[in-house]
Amino acid sequence: MNEYIESILYNLGIQSEGMISNLTILISLFWALLMGCLIYMVTRKLVGHIIVKIVRRTKFGWDDLFFDKTLFARLGMLLAPIVMRLSLSGLEWKHLSIIVLILDIWITFAAVRTISAVLSGLNTVYMSLPSSKDKPIKVFLQVIEIFLYCAAIIAVIGMLTGKDVSTLLAGLTAFAAILMLIFKDSILGLVAGVQLSANDMVRIGDWIVMPSSGADGDVLEINLTTVKVQNFDKTITTIPTYKLVSESFTNWRGMFDSEGRRIKRSIYIDINSIHYLTSEEFDILKDSALLNEYMQQKLKDLEDFNAKCKNPLDKRRLTNIGTFREYLESWLSNNPDINQGMTHMIRQLQPTPMGVPLEIYCFSARQNWIEYENIQSDIFDHIFAILDLFHLKAFQYSSSAVPVES
Repeated sequence: MNEYIESILYNLGIQSEGMISNLTILISLFWALLMGCLIYMVTRKLVGHIIVKIVRRTKFGWDDLFFDKTLFARLGMLLAPIVMRLSLSGLEWKHLSIIVLILDIWITFAAVRTISAVLSGLNTVYMSLPSSKDKPIKVFLQVIEIFLYCAAIIAVIGMLTGKDVSTLLAGLTAFAAILMLIFKDSILGLVAGVQLSANDMVRIGDWIVMPSSGADGDVLEINLTTVKVQNFDKTITTIPTYKLVSESFTNWRGMFDSEGRRIKRSIYIDINSIHYLTSEEFDILKDSALLNEYMQQKLKDLEDFNAKCKNPLDKRRLTNIGTFREYLESWLSNNPDINQGMTHMIRQLQPTPMGVPLEIYCFSARQNWIEYENIQSDIFDHIFAILDLFHLKAFQYSSSAVPVES
């Protein structure tokens, strides 16, 4: 190439050796720069445009996600310095080593950025798969990127100092403590990411609650250093990845994977409204389809037991609160909104100054938040409305109560 340029300059009538040498260097540098710009434009605009058009017409979906403009732009930035270096290979110039060094550094970082674009494309393709939510690979790809950038920095330092890479690696042991401080979050995030993935602790789309970080919502992204959670008020909480391993949090995935969502709420019964059933109340309640069998069996058992008792204090009788508990149990057993395959019961808790708590413990048949709340509200709407038929009262503070002053 240089000989060809020199012959052209001789034919143009330039006889000075110094001028020919200088012009040859300038023309060679210009030619190398022109070829680099040309190959970059061809790779980014022409080749990239053609390949993107082709992949959009294929029946596969993964190639549309993998081949994008970013990939070809970075590929062009890699090919340009390679072509420029090849174009200058035969040039004899005392400052050529500086330009070659700059091009080598350029090639090194451009290669890392190109590989990073390939990894990003692989992650995009993987995230389009249904199984990607269970095991995201972004954490591992980010580790590879960090390793490549560290290797590139070491290689560039070797180019600038003229020392062997193995010598530099041996010297880096002296800076191990500093490096650990600099990359502390990344190292902790890497370990935490492996633990999260291996133990299947968190997936994208999981509803997690972490009060210490103010997180209560769905997981949007899991990467090397952070986990992004979109709260239900649409704010975004960013949690360091290692905190999900070192601190406790609640993952609601188990509830969604099960067949029910727990309802656990109490109603407080005014203790003054609890009494034995009168004969009139008994006659009314026994006609209920939910209570008839229970009342008949209970009546027979009580008659057999009381026949042996002479003192009224020794006799057993039905209470309105006990009958009410049995009614609610039967009502839940016949409620299609309650999962009958999971635990459901009505239990009496320790009495309090606010009355006797009756706790409704069951699982709704649907886990969706809105449907769950509607089912729970329907249950307690019915409970509050039916209390009067059992001559029971729910406890509440009277609006006319006078507070006691100290």
